[in-house]
Amino acid sequence: MRRLFLFVALALVAAACSSGDETASDTTASVSPEGSTTVAVSTTTAAATTAGEGSAVFAIETVTFGDGAMVVITNTGTSAGELAGHWLCQRPSYFQIPDVALGPGEQVAIALDGDGFAPPAGALSVDAVATVGTIDPASGELGLYSASQFDDASVIVSYVEWGSAGHGRSSVAVAAGIWTEGGFVATTPTTASLSATSVPASGPDDWSAAG
Repeated sequence: MRRLFLFVALALVAAACSSGDETASDTTASVSPEGSTTVAVSTTTAAATTAGEGSAVFAIETVTFGDGAMVVITNTGTSAGELAGHWLCQRPSYFQIPDVALGPGEQVAIALDGDGFAPPAGALSVDAVATVGTIDPASGELGLYSASQFDDASVIVSYVEWGSAGHGRSSVAVAAGIWTEGGFVATTPTTASLSATSVPASGPDDWSAAG
């Protein structure tokens, strides 16, 4: 498994959050490749980004619950790109994603729980747990932002909410045209995972729940 090892620093980023009790985790990454695979991926990404061929499009593709909970983000675009500056959000908590390079079709798995994390085969992973609060299968949300202006519809790039509608960043996703007002993925307290049936997803009809 290809892994990116991180040095994690937690900080309150008051200017980035739109309400006083919101917290953000700022993560700085240091790349330490295992073997040559990670080096090759990084080199390819830099070359493709410089050439400007196509564009990278990052989307949440899978959310799993329980022990080993994780979110899987996929580059659904036609060019390589980097997740530097992107954030995961479950209001009122936020997590800055490390500088992970993804080629077209490549994935990165980020732990949402510290126990039993097992990324999908072939996915990159980061050695940190995303501090976005408790991920409850009964109800919740996850948003992916390209910048830290969390109430700005122009920088939310992917979103899913489940169990009920109207979570903290649902209205931002609706304004961005990537979610349906009043929509949510139906789940139960024992739901094991959510998977996008179409990526990037644009509403609850593009998601399925398992377990």
